Amino acid sequence: MTKKILVIATVLLVHTAAAHAQQSGAVPDGANPAAESFPPAYAPPPGYTPPPTAAPQQRPQQPYYGPGPTYGGSQGGSPAYGAPPAYGAPPAYGPPPGHYPPPNYYYRYPPPPPRRVTDRPFTLGGGIGFGGVGWRDSLGNHADNGMAYTLRLGLGLRPGVILMWDLEGAWVDRNGNGMSQTANLAALQIFATNRLFLKGGIGLAAVVHTYNTGESNTSDWGGAAMGGIGYELIQGWNWSLDIEATVTGARYNTPGGGTEGWSNWSLVNFAINFF
Repeated sequence: MTKKILVIATVLLVHTAAAHAQQSGAVPDGANPAAESFPPAYAPPPGYTPPPTAAPQQRPQQPYYGPGPTYGGSQGGSPAYGAPPAYGAPPAYGPPPGHYPPPNYYYRYPPPPPRRVTDRPFTLGGGIGFGGVGWRDSLGNHADNGMAYTLRLGLGLRPGVILMWDLEGAWVDRNGNGMSQTANLAALQIFATNRLFLKGGIGLAAVVHTYNTGESNTSDWGGAAMGGIGYELIQGWNWSLDIEATVTGARYNTPGGGTEGWSNWSLVNFAINFF
Protein backbone atom coordinates (compact mmCIF):
# COMPACT_ATOMS: atom_id res chain seq x y z
CA MET A 1 0.00 0.00 0.00
CA THR A 2 2.74 2.38 0.80
CA LYS A 3 4.37 1.51 -2.53
CA LYS A 4 1.29 2.59 -4.50
CA ILE A 5 1.14 5.89 -2.67
CA LEU A 6 4.77 6.60 -3.53
CA VAL A 7 4.18 5.85 -7.24
CA ILE A 8 1.16 8.20 -7.42
CA ALA A 9 3.06 10.96 -5.62
CA THR A 10 6.01 10.58 -7.97
CA VAL A 11 3.76 10.86 -11.05
CA LEU A 12 2.03 13.96 -9.71
CA LEU A 13 5.42 15.52 -8.96
CA VAL A 14 6.68 14.85 -12.50
CA HIS A 15 3.54 16.33 -14.03
CA THR A 16 3.80 19.44 -11.89
CA ALA A 17 7.45 20.01 -12.83
CA ALA A 18 6.74 19.52 -16.56
CA ALA A 19 3.91 21.99 -16.50
CA HIS A 20 6.06 24.52 -14.71
CA ALA A 21 8.86 24.10 -17.25
CA GLN A 22 6.48 24.48 -20.22
CA GLN A 23 5.04 27.69 -18.83
CA SER A 24 8.49 29.21 -18.24
CA GLY A 25 9.82 28.26 -21.75
CA ALA A 26 12.99 26.59 -20.51
CA VAL A 27 14.17 23.41 -22.12
CA PRO A 28 16.14 21.07 -19.89
CA ASP A 29 19.58 20.15 -20.94
CA GLY A 30 19.89 17.05 -23.11
CA ALA A 31 16.21 17.17 -24.24
CA ASN A 32 15.20 16.16 -27.83
CA PRO A 33 14.38 19.23 -29.87
CA ALA A 34 11.89 17.26 -32.02
CA ALA A 35 9.92 16.45 -28.91
CA GLU A 36 10.00 19.90 -27.40
CA SER A 37 6.25 20.13 -27.60
CA PHE A 38 5.88 17.08 -25.43
CA PRO A 39 6.43 17.20 -21.69
CA PRO A 40 9.61 15.44 -20.47
CA ALA A 41 7.61 12.60 -19.00
CA TYR A 42 5.93 11.94 -22.42
CA ALA A 43 8.92 12.03 -24.80
CA PRO A 44 8.33 9.93 -27.93
CA PRO A 45 10.11 6.62 -28.04
CA PRO A 46 13.28 6.27 -30.08
CA GLY A 47 12.68 6.03 -33.89
CA TYR A 48 9.29 7.88 -33.76
CA THR A 49 8.60 9.98 -36.81
CA PRO A 50 5.79 12.47 -36.55
CA PRO A 51 3.13 12.17 -39.28
CA PRO A 52 3.46 14.60 -42.14
CA THR A 53 1.43 17.77 -41.87
CA ALA A 54 -1.39 17.95 -44.45
CA ALA A 55 -1.09 20.77 -46.93
CA PRO A 56 -3.84 23.43 -46.69
CA GLN A 57 -6.78 22.68 -48.98
CA GLN A 58 -7.05 25.08 -51.91
CA ARG A 59 -10.29 26.21 -53.53
CA PRO A 60 -10.77 25.00 -57.15
CA GLN A 61 -10.32 27.63 -59.79
CA GLN A 62 -13.35 28.80 -61.79
CA PRO A 63 -13.25 27.93 -65.53
CA TYR A 64 -12.37 30.79 -67.87
CA TYR A 65 -14.74 31.28 -70.74
CA GLY A 66 -13.12 34.20 -72.47
CA PRO A 67 -14.69 37.49 -73.46
CA GLY A 68 -18.32 37.45 -74.64
CA PRO A 69 -19.30 38.18 -78.22
CA THR A 70 -19.58 41.79 -79.32
CA TYR A 71 -22.20 43.13 -81.78
CA GLY A 72 -22.26 46.17 -83.94
CA GLY A 73 -18.52 47.04 -83.75
CA SER A 74 -15.90 47.13 -81.05
CA GLN A 75 -17.98 49.34 -78.75
CA GLY A 76 -20.64 46.68 -78.26
CA GLY A 77 -24.36 47.30 -78.61
CA SER A 78 -27.29 45.46 -80.15
CA PRO A 79 -26.66 43.06 -83.02
CA ALA A 80 -26.92 44.42 -86.54
CA TYR A 81 -29.16 42.44 -88.89
CA GLY A 82 -29.24 42.65 -92.63
CA ALA A 83 -32.20 43.76 -94.76
CA PRO A 84 -35.17 41.36 -94.83
CA PRO A 85 -35.50 39.16 -97.88
CA ALA A 86 -37.49 40.64 -100.78
CA TYR A 87 -40.75 38.85 -101.57
CA GLY A 88 -42.53 38.97 -104.88
CA ALA A 89 -46.10 40.12 -105.51
CA PRO A 90 -48.77 38.00 -103.81
CA PRO A 91 -50.37 35.39 -106.01
CA ALA A 92 -53.51 36.47 -107.86
CA TYR A 93 -56.59 34.47 -106.98
CA GLY A 94 -59.59 34.10 -109.24
CA PRO A 95 -63.15 34.89 -108.20
CA PRO A 96 -64.59 32.61 -105.54
CA PRO A 97 -66.59 29.69 -106.84
CA GLY A 98 -70.28 30.30 -107.19
CA HIS A 99 -72.54 28.86 -104.57
CA TYR A 100 -76.20 28.81 -103.77
CA PRO A 101 -77.50 30.89 -100.87
CA PRO A 102 -78.75 29.02 -97.82
CA PRO A 103 -82.43 28.18 -97.92
CA ASN A 104 -84.68 30.76 -96.39
CA TYR A 105 -88.35 30.19 -95.85
CA TYR A 106 -89.24 33.82 -95.21
CA TYR A 107 -88.22 35.48 -98.48
CA ARG A 108 -87.08 34.59 -101.96
CA TYR A 109 -83.48 35.15 -102.98
CA PRO A 110 -83.05 37.30 -104.92
CA PRO A 111 -86.31 39.07 -104.09
CA PRO A 112 -88.72 39.31 -107.02
CA PRO A 113 -89.22 42.72 -108.61
CA PRO A 114 -92.25 44.60 -107.34
CA ARG A 115 -95.41 43.69 -109.20
CA ARG A 116 -96.90 46.40 -111.39
CA VAL A 117 -100.35 47.38 -110.25
CA THR A 118 -101.57 47.10 -113.84
CA ASP A 119 -100.35 43.49 -114.12
CA ARG A 120 -103.69 41.70 -113.72
CA PRO A 121 -103.86 38.15 -115.01
CA PHE A 122 -107.51 37.90 -113.94
CA THR A 123 -110.09 40.61 -113.25
CA LEU A 124 -113.61 40.54 -111.87
CA GLY A 125 -115.54 43.72 -111.19
CA GLY A 126 -118.76 45.65 -111.31
CA GLY A 127 -120.37 48.95 -110.35
CA ILE A 128 -123.30 51.34 -110.50
CA GLY A 129 -123.69 55.06 -111.00
CA PHE A 130 -125.57 57.79 -112.78
CA GLY A 131 -126.47 57.38 -116.43
CA GLY A 132 -129.33 57.42 -118.90
CA VAL A 133 -131.00 56.02 -122.00
CA GLY A 134 -131.70 57.80 -125.28
CA TRP A 135 -133.28 56.82 -128.57
CA ARG A 136 -134.35 58.21 -131.91
CA ASP A 137 -137.58 57.28 -133.64
CA SER A 138 -140.06 58.82 -136.07
CA LEU A 139 -141.03 61.38 -133.44
CA GLY A 140 -137.50 62.64 -132.92
CA ASN A 141 -134.83 62.30 -130.25
CA HIS A 142 -135.61 61.27 -126.69
CA ALA A 143 -133.43 60.96 -123.57
CA ASP A 144 -134.07 60.23 -119.93
CA ASN A 145 -131.68 60.09 -116.97
CA GLY A 146 -131.53 57.08 -114.74
CA MET A 147 -129.20 54.54 -113.22
CA ALA A 148 -126.21 52.98 -114.96
CA TYR A 149 -124.64 49.62 -114.19
CA THR A 150 -121.63 47.64 -115.37
CA LEU A 151 -120.16 44.18 -114.93
CA ARG A 152 -116.88 42.83 -116.33
CA LEU A 153 -114.72 39.69 -116.41
CA GLY A 154 -111.23 40.02 -117.88
CA LEU A 155 -107.97 38.27 -118.68
CA GLY A 156 -104.69 40.17 -118.75
CA LEU A 157 -102.87 39.94 -122.06
CA ARG A 158 -99.89 41.85 -120.69
CA PRO A 159 -99.35 44.45 -117.92
CA GLY A 160 -101.75 47.31 -118.65
CA VAL A 161 -103.81 45.48 -121.30
CA ILE A 162 -106.95 43.53 -120.36
CA LEU A 163 -109.28 41.64 -122.68
CA MET A 164 -112.72 41.43 -121.07
CA TRP A 165 -116.34 40.59 -121.42
CA ASP A 166 -118.02 43.86 -120.48
CA LEU A 167 -121.68 44.41 -119.74
CA GLU A 168 -122.84 48.03 -119.99
CA GLY A 169 -126.39 49.15 -119.37
CA ALA A 170 -128.73 51.83 -118.06
CA TRP A 171 -132.29 51.93 -116.78
CA VAL A 172 -134.77 54.85 -116.69
CA ASP A 173 -138.32 55.38 -115.50
CA ARG A 174 -140.50 57.22 -118.06
CA ASN A 175 -144.02 58.07 -116.88
CA GLY A 176 -144.29 54.87 -114.86
CA ASN A 177 -142.84 52.76 -117.62
CA GLY A 178 -139.34 51.39 -117.42
CA MET A 179 -136.88 51.24 -120.27
CA SER A 180 -133.41 49.78 -120.25
CA GLN A 181 -130.69 48.90 -122.71
CA THR A 182 -128.04 46.30 -121.90
CA ALA A 183 -125.04 45.57 -124.12
CA ASN A 184 -122.77 42.54 -123.96
CA LEU A 185 -119.40 43.48 -125.39
CA ALA A 186 -115.99 42.07 -126.11
CA ALA A 187 -113.85 44.95 -124.88
CA LEU A 188 -110.24 45.90 -124.53
CA GLN A 189 -109.10 48.03 -121.58
CA ILE A 190 -105.74 49.78 -121.93
CA PHE A 191 -103.98 51.70 -119.14
CA ALA A 192 -102.43 54.92 -120.41
CA THR A 193 -100.86 55.43 -116.96
CA ASN A 194 -100.96 53.42 -113.76
CA ARG A 195 -104.41 54.92 -113.04
CA LEU A 196 -105.90 56.37 -116.24
CA PHE A 197 -107.38 53.87 -118.69
CA LEU A 198 -109.33 53.82 -121.94
CA LYS A 199 -111.65 51.07 -123.10
CA GLY A 200 -113.73 50.17 -126.09
CA GLY A 201 -115.56 47.17 -127.50
CA ILE A 202 -118.19 45.76 -129.82
CA GLY A 203 -121.01 43.28 -129.27
CA LEU A 204 -124.77 42.92 -129.10
CA ALA A 205 -127.42 44.87 -127.20
CA ALA A 206 -131.12 44.60 -126.46
CA VAL A 207 -133.82 46.99 -125.24
CA VAL A 208 -136.37 46.00 -122.62
CA HIS A 209 -139.69 47.87 -122.07
CA THR A 210 -141.44 47.29 -118.77
CA TYR A 211 -144.94 48.71 -118.56
CA ASN A 212 -146.79 49.79 -115.46
CA THR A 213 -149.26 47.00 -116.12
CA GLY A 214 -146.53 44.46 -115.37
CA GLU A 215 -145.99 43.45 -118.97
CA SER A 216 -142.58 43.62 -120.61
CA ASN A 217 -141.29 43.62 -124.14
CA THR A 218 -137.76 42.79 -125.26
CA SER A 219 -136.45 43.88 -128.61
CA ASP A 220 -134.32 41.81 -130.92
CA TRP A 221 -130.58 41.90 -130.53
CA GLY A 222 -128.77 44.59 -132.40
CA GLY A 223 -125.17 45.42 -133.07
CA ALA A 224 -123.53 47.69 -130.47
CA ALA A 225 -120.29 49.56 -129.90
CA MET A 226 -118.91 51.12 -126.72
CA GLY A 227 -116.22 53.62 -125.78
CA GLY A 228 -115.20 54.92 -122.37
CA ILE A 229 -112.60 56.46 -120.09
CA GLY A 230 -111.87 55.83 -116.44
CA TYR A 231 -109.55 56.64 -113.56
CA GLU A 232 -108.71 54.42 -110.59
CA LEU A 233 -109.10 56.39 -107.38
CA ILE A 234 -107.81 53.69 -105.01
CA GLN A 235 -105.39 50.90 -105.84
CA GLY A 236 -104.75 48.09 -103.40
CA TRP A 237 -102.58 45.02 -103.71
CA ASN A 238 -105.37 42.99 -105.38
CA TRP A 239 -108.26 45.39 -105.74
CA SER A 240 -109.10 48.88 -107.04
CA LEU A 241 -111.91 51.43 -107.04
CA ASP A 242 -112.42 53.48 -110.20
CA ILE A 243 -114.73 56.12 -111.62
CA GLU A 244 -115.61 55.91 -115.30
CA ALA A 245 -117.85 57.23 -118.04
CA THR A 246 -118.99 55.20 -121.04
CA VAL A 247 -121.29 55.58 -124.04
CA THR A 248 -122.83 52.56 -125.80
CA GLY A 249 -124.80 52.84 -129.05
CA ALA A 250 -126.90 50.14 -130.72
CA ARG A 251 -129.08 49.88 -133.85
CA TYR A 252 -132.22 47.76 -134.15
CA ASN A 253 -134.52 46.70 -136.92
CA THR A 254 -138.13 47.74 -136.51
CA PRO A 255 -141.15 45.61 -137.55
CA GLY A 256 -141.91 48.04 -140.37
CA GLY A 257 -138.52 47.45 -141.95
CA GLY A 258 -136.86 50.52 -140.50
CA THR A 259 -134.14 50.97 -137.90
CA GLU A 260 -133.94 52.70 -134.59
CA GLY A 261 -130.90 53.92 -132.79
CA TRP A 262 -130.61 53.52 -129.02
CA SER A 263 -127.90 54.50 -126.64
CA ASN A 264 -127.09 54.19 -122.98
CA TRP A 265 -124.40 55.98 -121.04
CA SER A 266 -122.82 56.09 -117.63
CA LEU A 267 -121.86 59.62 -116.74
CA VAL A 268 -120.40 58.83 -113.31
CA ASN A 269 -120.02 55.16 -112.66
CA PHE A 270 -118.20 53.79 -109.58
CA ALA A 271 -116.81 50.29 -110.01
CA ILE A 272 -114.76 47.98 -107.80
CA ASN A 273 -112.36 45.47 -109.34
CA PHE A 274 -110.65 42.40 -107.91
CA PHE A 275 -107.56 40.94 -109.55
